[in-house]
Amino acid sequence: MKKDNNIIKFHKQIQINIGLVIFGIIVLYVIFHIFSYLTSDSITVYEVTEGTIAKDTSYRALAIRQEEVMNAPTSGDIFYYAANFDQVGVRTNIYSIDTTGTITAKLKGSNQNLDVLTKSDMTKLTSSIRDFIYDYDGNKFQKVYAYKTDLDSDLQQYYSVNMLQEMEGEITQAQQQGKFTYYKAHVPGTIVYQTDGMEGISLSDVTKDSFNAKNVKVTNLKYQDKVKEGQAVYKVITSDRWNLMFPIDKDNAKKFLMEETAYVQIRFLEDNATTWAACEIEKRDGDYYMILSLDDGVARYANSRFVHIALMLDEQSGLKIPNSAIVEKTFFTVPKKYFFKGNDSEASGLMIKGENGKTELVVPTVYYESDDMYYIDSEKVTADTKILQPDSPVVYRIGTKTDKLKGVYNVNKGYAVFKQIKVLYQNEDYAIIEKGTPYGIASFDHIALQGDQIKENEMINER
Repeated sequence: MKKDNNIIKFHKQIQINIGLVIFGIIVLYVIFHIFSYLTSDSITVYEVTEGTIAKDTSYRALAIRQEEVMNAPTSGDIFYYAANFDQVGVRTNIYSIDTTGTITAKLKGSNQNLDVLTKSDMTKLTSSIRDFIYDYDGNKFQKVYAYKTDLDSDLQQYYSVNMLQEMEGEITQAQQQGKFTYYKAHVPGTIVYQTDGMEGISLSDVTKDSFNAKNVKVTNLKYQDKVKEGQAVYKVITSDRWNLMFPIDKDNAKKFLMEETAYVQIRFLEDNATTWAACEIEKRDGDYYMILSLDDGVARYANSRFVHIALMLDEQSGLKIPNSAIVEKTFFTVPKKYFFKGNDSEASGLMIKGENGKTELVVPTVYYESDDMYYIDSEKVTADTKILQPDSPVVYRIGTKTDKLKGVYNVNKGYAVFKQIKVLYQNEDYAIIEKGTPYGIASFDHIALQGDQIKENEMINER
């Protein structure tokens, strides 16, 4: 049989899967944007809020209190019952002295089981630890050791309560034999287990040398397990009224005297607590001093002979922003008389005169205005661009005058837009700016925290 050679061969058609193509494009798009994000600088965004900054002046003030140091009437092993900074009365047991050391050794070796602590004890410990954590400053790590000593002492006192009850008979016998004695507070007040050698100083005693920190010799009395007769065992602050005194320069002193300032608000730099104090200026041997009179906070700073404070003067309120967000930008300043509104536009524009004599209307972004000038950038015009005054042949050359504005970059829309600001007050970290300024920012606006790292209209990779 004869084979049929008239077979026509068709080329196999390539089938394009549109779905795979689209998927591939999407994958490439995602990869591109991930790569762009990872390789570009990310900008931290800050939300603008209202705030306050006080113009403060910091001082190291000498604390002058009504305080008395009590000495041991006999030698022996000492055991404390009142906690540091406790408010005590004349019937409060402060410490005991054991001439043989037997009872004290048992008290210090009492079973340290948390189960013996009362609910009140646990509340005090929890509050103490919480306050320490809240006020902790890594730059003042030495305070950790002082706090550890106080905490160990407090725990020992709590643990000893049960032991004292169990040893009641033994303690009574030792008391009768004159070997063990409880000592109560001689006056009511705040107990402090630290001396510095400047107890008893009064306002009239203060001289320029009194502010020399080398004169302060701090002794932590809770470190001592044994005492000798006549050795300091505790200090008591007998009044809530106290004074802070510090040198002040002549100009500030005269300002306070001229304004007859009677009270001033102060901030304690130790914990940022604030209070009001009566104040007066005194001149001694050609130097000026400020004396503050207070009736609160004496126990909070009882361990400090020198207290760091700030006078809170001329408080400023407004929008609070970080200094790192503030930038300075140069703008073209154009007289307002060169701006006019076109027939089909509500926005004011400029009539540009081209080299060929033709004119073109452009509407630049206005960033700020003074009494007779608008501030614009180079987005729509450049230096040497010529513009016409409406209904006049007068020509003005852009760039003839320039000026600088302080501002921030608003990123509400995902790209950077310069907004001018008016700074009312500024410290090392933050600035207070005026609210409600035209062409400015408002509460809850988002701005770039690193203002010097971005440019106008740049897309923002927020972090």
